[in-house]
Amino acid sequence: LQSTVTLDGTGFSFRNPSHFISLADKEVRDAQYETVAALEHYVYHPNTAPFLSYRMIQRFGISNPSPRYVQAVAEAFRSGTYVWTNPVAGGSTTFGAGQYGDMAATIAAVLLDREARSVTLDMDPSHGSLNEPLLKV
Repeated sequence: LQSTVTLDGTGFSFRNPSHFISLADKEVRDAQYETVAALEHYVYHPNTAPFLSYRMIQRFGISNPSPRYVQAVAEAFRSGTYVWTNPVAGGSTTFGAGQYGDMAATIAAVLLDREARSVTLDMDPSHGSLNEPLLKV
């Protein structure tokens, strides 16, 4: 069922958003179902993982992360696991429980990714966080 509203004399029209609440028989249960459906839609949207990954990377120290870094963190968010290989000792460690949106895997990907821990990139003046005077310019 689609409902379109047309404004007389302007030629403008818009579609009303769909809803699950029966307007004739309102119940709290209907509102709860619609709220849960909206939240699940936002959480499982394809842009949620890259958006959260980019923001978390910025908060934890790199103002302008590479697309590869954002993709690696987003994949950890989606899959719920992050496998980190220790470059010094060899071996690997798995973080996360394997569920979509696992924050342990996401934070581990942010902090343990090679771009976050690279000593070579630390010498690059365009890498890392901007200092306060540059933020105001």
